[in-house]
Amino acid sequence: MPRPRFARLPAEKKAAILEAAALEFGALGFADASINHILEVAGISKGAAYYYFDDKEDLFLTVVRHFSAQLGIDDLRDLADQLTAEKFWSGLAELFRIPLASSFESPTAFGVLRAAGELWRTKPQGEGPLAALAEEQLGFLSRLFERGQRLGVIRTDVPQELLLAWTRALDDANDRWMLEHWHELDRAGLMAAADRLVDAIRRLASPQPTTEEHIS
Repeated sequence: MPRPRFARLPAEKKAAILEAAALEFGALGFADASINHILEVAGISKGAAYYYFDDKEDLFLTVVRHFSAQLGIDDLRDLADQLTAEKFWSGLAELFRIPLASSFESPTAFGVLRAAGELWRTKPQGEGPLAALAEEQLGFLSRLFERGQRLGVIRTDVPQELLLAWTRALDDANDRWMLEHWHELDRAGLMAAADRLVDAIRRLASPQPTTEEHIS
């Protein structure tokens, strides 16, 4: 987490640092982002940066937490626990729609979320903060799928690890498409993209009809 001196910075200076970092991480992801370029854009020296953050990971996590809170991501966990069998898929679509609707006015925020999403798609090794964030994201999706299986709306004939891999691949493809077409999409277009993603997940993850049901 950021050092106390960061919290004491003027709001404008904090916002400039977070925005510069968000643009860099959103465009290049964590691994390829340059902390030197972030500092240059934000107008602070490399020496001063270590008064505010421990390292690049600390800065990245600070940016992810900031924009996640701004977009209401943390509140979605409570909504997920309230999903019912009848409203599971429509509720899941809403979970995808909410942050997209919030990020419509801020593609920078969407870029940050996508950079964070890369972590649960690539699963960093070790026990560091990036691995912990990836595990947190995977854990949320795992719990969501486990709830769906208990409700009878998620198939149980496929290993959960494979279901998660399918979902990661679909989510990545959808994110890439939205980023390529962001400036062509209005709010309704973004909502439609979220609905298409959830529909694709539903088609893969829903219980499959038995042989007898196919014949009948």
